[in-house]
Amino acid sequence: MIEQTNFGSMPDDSQVTQFCLTNAQGVSVEILDLGGIIRRWLIPSQKQKHIDIVLGYDTVDEYLADDSYLGALVGRYANRIKHGKFSLAGKDYQTDINQGGNCLHGGGLGFNSKVWQSTVLSNSDNPSLMLELTSPDNDQGFPGQISVKVIYTLTEQNRLKIEYFATTDQTTVYNPTNHSYFNLAGHNSGSVTNQQIQLLASHYTPTDENAIPTGELSVVDSTPFDFRTPTTIGVSLASKHQQIEYANGLDHNLCLDAYSADLKSASYVGNAVAKETGIKLEVYTNMPGIQIFTANHFSNKKGKEDSLYQAHQGVCFETQFYPDTPNHPNFPSVTLEAGKDFYSVTEYQVSF
Repeated sequence: MIEQTNFGSMPDDSQVTQFCLTNAQGVSVEILDLGGIIRRWLIPSQKQKHIDIVLGYDTVDEYLADDSYLGALVGRYANRIKHGKFSLAGKDYQTDINQGGNCLHGGGLGFNSKVWQSTVLSNSDNPSLMLELTSPDNDQGFPGQISVKVIYTLTEQNRLKIEYFATTDQTTVYNPTNHSYFNLAGHNSGSVTNQQIQLLASHYTPTDENAIPTGELSVVDSTPFDFRTPTTIGVSLASKHQQIEYANGLDHNLCLDAYSADLKSASYVGNAVAKETGIKLEVYTNMPGIQIFTANHFSNKKGKEDSLYQAHQGVCFETQFYPDTPNHPNFPSVTLEAGKDFYSVTEYQVSF
């Protein structure tokens, strides 16, 4: 079922609605029409009523002030574009600069800051919610008017399926993702360094000190980015590798082995486990990359229920195209041609 409640007001007094999708297993996911934000993800627990496995906030104002994209649907372009510049079809574009001289997650007024139009698609088994948004030509400097929709479906198998659709009237670039910070021991439980992850990726994209890819596709062998077998997060974070020191932790794109350009359905790419709760998260996608990010900059960040989030208190699994792809022809293409349909799908399945 889906329960709707008022979450608060925007500065222009428009209302923000929260949708709580709940399945028969007692798993529920709360999604805002503001930024498509996944605000809470509640897992039944024997020791307590539930465990909330995503970081978040309690108010609209906190989400509007947030520069960490907690739980948000980001676009038009997830991750970074160097200096906000790229060329497409012989024309140069300058997008909004909003972090360290680069464009991050679509610019300062990206998809995460908008209230989307909502439609409940299913209110019984496999509850499903559709969010829609039209981004005008030159929004944050990106070419073309683009019409996008995202469908969230919570299955009876405890899988949250996120489908992304888009069409444009002018050739453009498009790279959406979800930016949830997971902590499978509970959002307020402290560091994720003892949790284990496995990601099926044989290569990664090294970056400069500003998190911009160098253009190389490097093997993960003998690096802190080799997660092909279950690896404790803290082991990678403790590495003296230059890439880890650049980011003060993990903030890197892994090139997923399962990817192929014609892949329409989601393939298994990895998982995360918290032994203290027994909660496991499996990730499936048809996207070429996954940005793993360990909240390296958090320091007493006020979160839900009076929590204070610290560095490494959550981990993101952002399924997406590679960072700065428009400036690297050797990366899988992010170009969306006028009149063509964009589709991607990512699924997060929990077991407990």
